[in-house]
Amino acid sequence: MAQNKEAKLEFSKSESIIKKLFKIIYVLFINLVALFVLLYFLEIFLQFKSGNLFSKTKFYYQKKLEKEINNEVVLSFAPYKFFNKNKNIIPLSGISNKNTIMCLDKNNKLIYYKSDRYGFNNTINDENIKILFIGDSYVYGQCVENKFNLVNQINKSGLVAVGLGVYANGPLTEYATFKEYSRYFNFDTLVWVFTPDNDFFDVSKEKKDKILNRYLKEDNFIQNLFENNKDREKIIYEYLNKRRGRQIREFARLYHFDLAIIRNFIKSLDEEKNPTLSFKKRFNYLYDETNYFLIKDILKKVQGNLSSNDSDLLVVFNALNPDIMFPANKENETLKSVLLNKIESLKNFLDQNNINYLDFNEKVEMDYTQENINEVFNRIRLKWDHYTSKGYAILTQEILDLLKNQ
Repeated sequence: MAQNKEAKLEFSKSESIIKKLFKIIYVLFINLVALFVLLYFLEIFLQFKSGNLFSKTKFYYQKKLEKEINNEVVLSFAPYKFFNKNKNIIPLSGISNKNTIMCLDKNNKLIYYKSDRYGFNNTINDENIKILFIGDSYVYGQCVENKFNLVNQINKSGLVAVGLGVYANGPLTEYATFKEYSRYFNFDTLVWVFTPDNDFFDVSKEKKDKILNRYLKEDNFIQNLFENNKDREKIIYEYLNKRRGRQIREFARLYHFDLAIIRNFIKSLDEEKNPTLSFKKRFNYLYDETNYFLIKDILKKVQGNLSSNDSDLLVVFNALNPDIMFPANKENETLKSVLLNKIESLKNFLDQNNINYLDFNEKVEMDYTQENINEVFNRIRLKWDHYTSKGYAILTQEILDLLKNQ
């Protein structure tokens, strides 16, 4: 009998503990739901303020455009998606000869283009050209109507130009692109567009990839991407189709259940107490001299290749992002100072090697202020983005004037 009483008592205690645990879990669950609801309404308010409330995604427009034109539409692709993934191939451009969605501009207008046979954003299919552009999103024409992008504004001037640019490319990817695709064109001048804001960061990631390193270390290495176009496009389609199938994620993004603005704000709070250490930790790639020497090595190799083909090299330094150009805090002041020093060092290197350059940052900072910089730079969803059509027009004229005076 005593044992039965003890067993009942133990069971009663266990039952009581379980009930308490369930009560705690229930209270926690209710509080988490309440917190999420609160954050969700805050996210809705912030999305409304940014003009991005319930705006359609690229996947929505992909399906809509396919119905309108009764043809396949693909999303844009960038090589960095495959860096350090142990892939056998790294594609350096998107799907060829396809209507390709680039982005939604500041008015949520769909920007898309028809890719060329190599998978780049070009309307010219001539092999005999005057200018070949190499670069990142500024050559790609990110989020500006095609007729206003840099390459097409050069074409309007009467000079035939082609751009081999993809968003998020850095110097090593651009060098790989140069080796892989420049051989298909006869050109007088190569314009290499350098973006100080992110090229030092990009090269710090690119140098870790085995395939990209082969372009640099092996003079004759190429992947023969154009000749192996089926294999190249196969792995891009595999990647794009996985993204297209993520309907739950797209639903969450469309109705802001992913709390994107709040998540990004929380990430921005992840700083060290010591601002100097915090800056050096987050911008350590600017203090890694191997990145700087790697960029110089790339430009020297490009110059050597061009001189053997009797072509010229022009390096264009993009303008700094307005947040850096007109710093509102100590961190951006420091970032601006470091970047300007890096640009000056590269300009000295170019002078020593008789390589022409254009410092577009000097031009913009001299002619514009914080009050009217929006004439040159787009502002999309509360962030400074790429050049406006006027910004590209100014850069186009600067390049044309420099080439005319060479």
